[in-house]
Amino acid sequence: MDTYSRILRFFENYVATYSEYGQDADTISMMDKFYAPDLSFPEDRVYGREQWYQRCLNHPDVMDKLAIEHCIIDEKKNEVSAILKTRAIDRATGIELMDLRMHALYKLRIDDHDDISITEVRLFLESNPEKVARLAQLYRIGM
Repeated sequence: MDTYSRILRFFENYVATYSEYGQDADTISMMDKFYAPDLSFPEDRVYGREQWYQRCLNHPDVMDKLAIEHCIIDEKKNEVSAILKTRAIDRATGIELMDLRMHALYKLRIDDHDDISITEVRLFLESNPEKVARLAQLYRIGM
């Protein structure tokens, strides 16, 4: 399988796994196969996979469901640039609380065994101030 296809399959599996298992204390370890231990989200001042996991578990009443709307894979730079739709779902009722689009840039590491991991994520949210305020409230950002 060529590099482009491997990265695309990895990224599609990542989005599906994160949406289903990446925000639950009992299953978050499934994300270890996607995130490098030195994962960073520089804009959010998150440095390390464990710190990211704490962020993911900080909103136990809300589950984030991601969907890929468009992605570009740069094989030479080992990067995925994606427009994602994220939906905040109330875990108890299954009701969608809000949706938001974001652009995400994922930097990847491909090791000598051709294993892929995410080393850095840069997120750029849509600029609707009401949605950004609601997102911060639902996900307990800054609290």
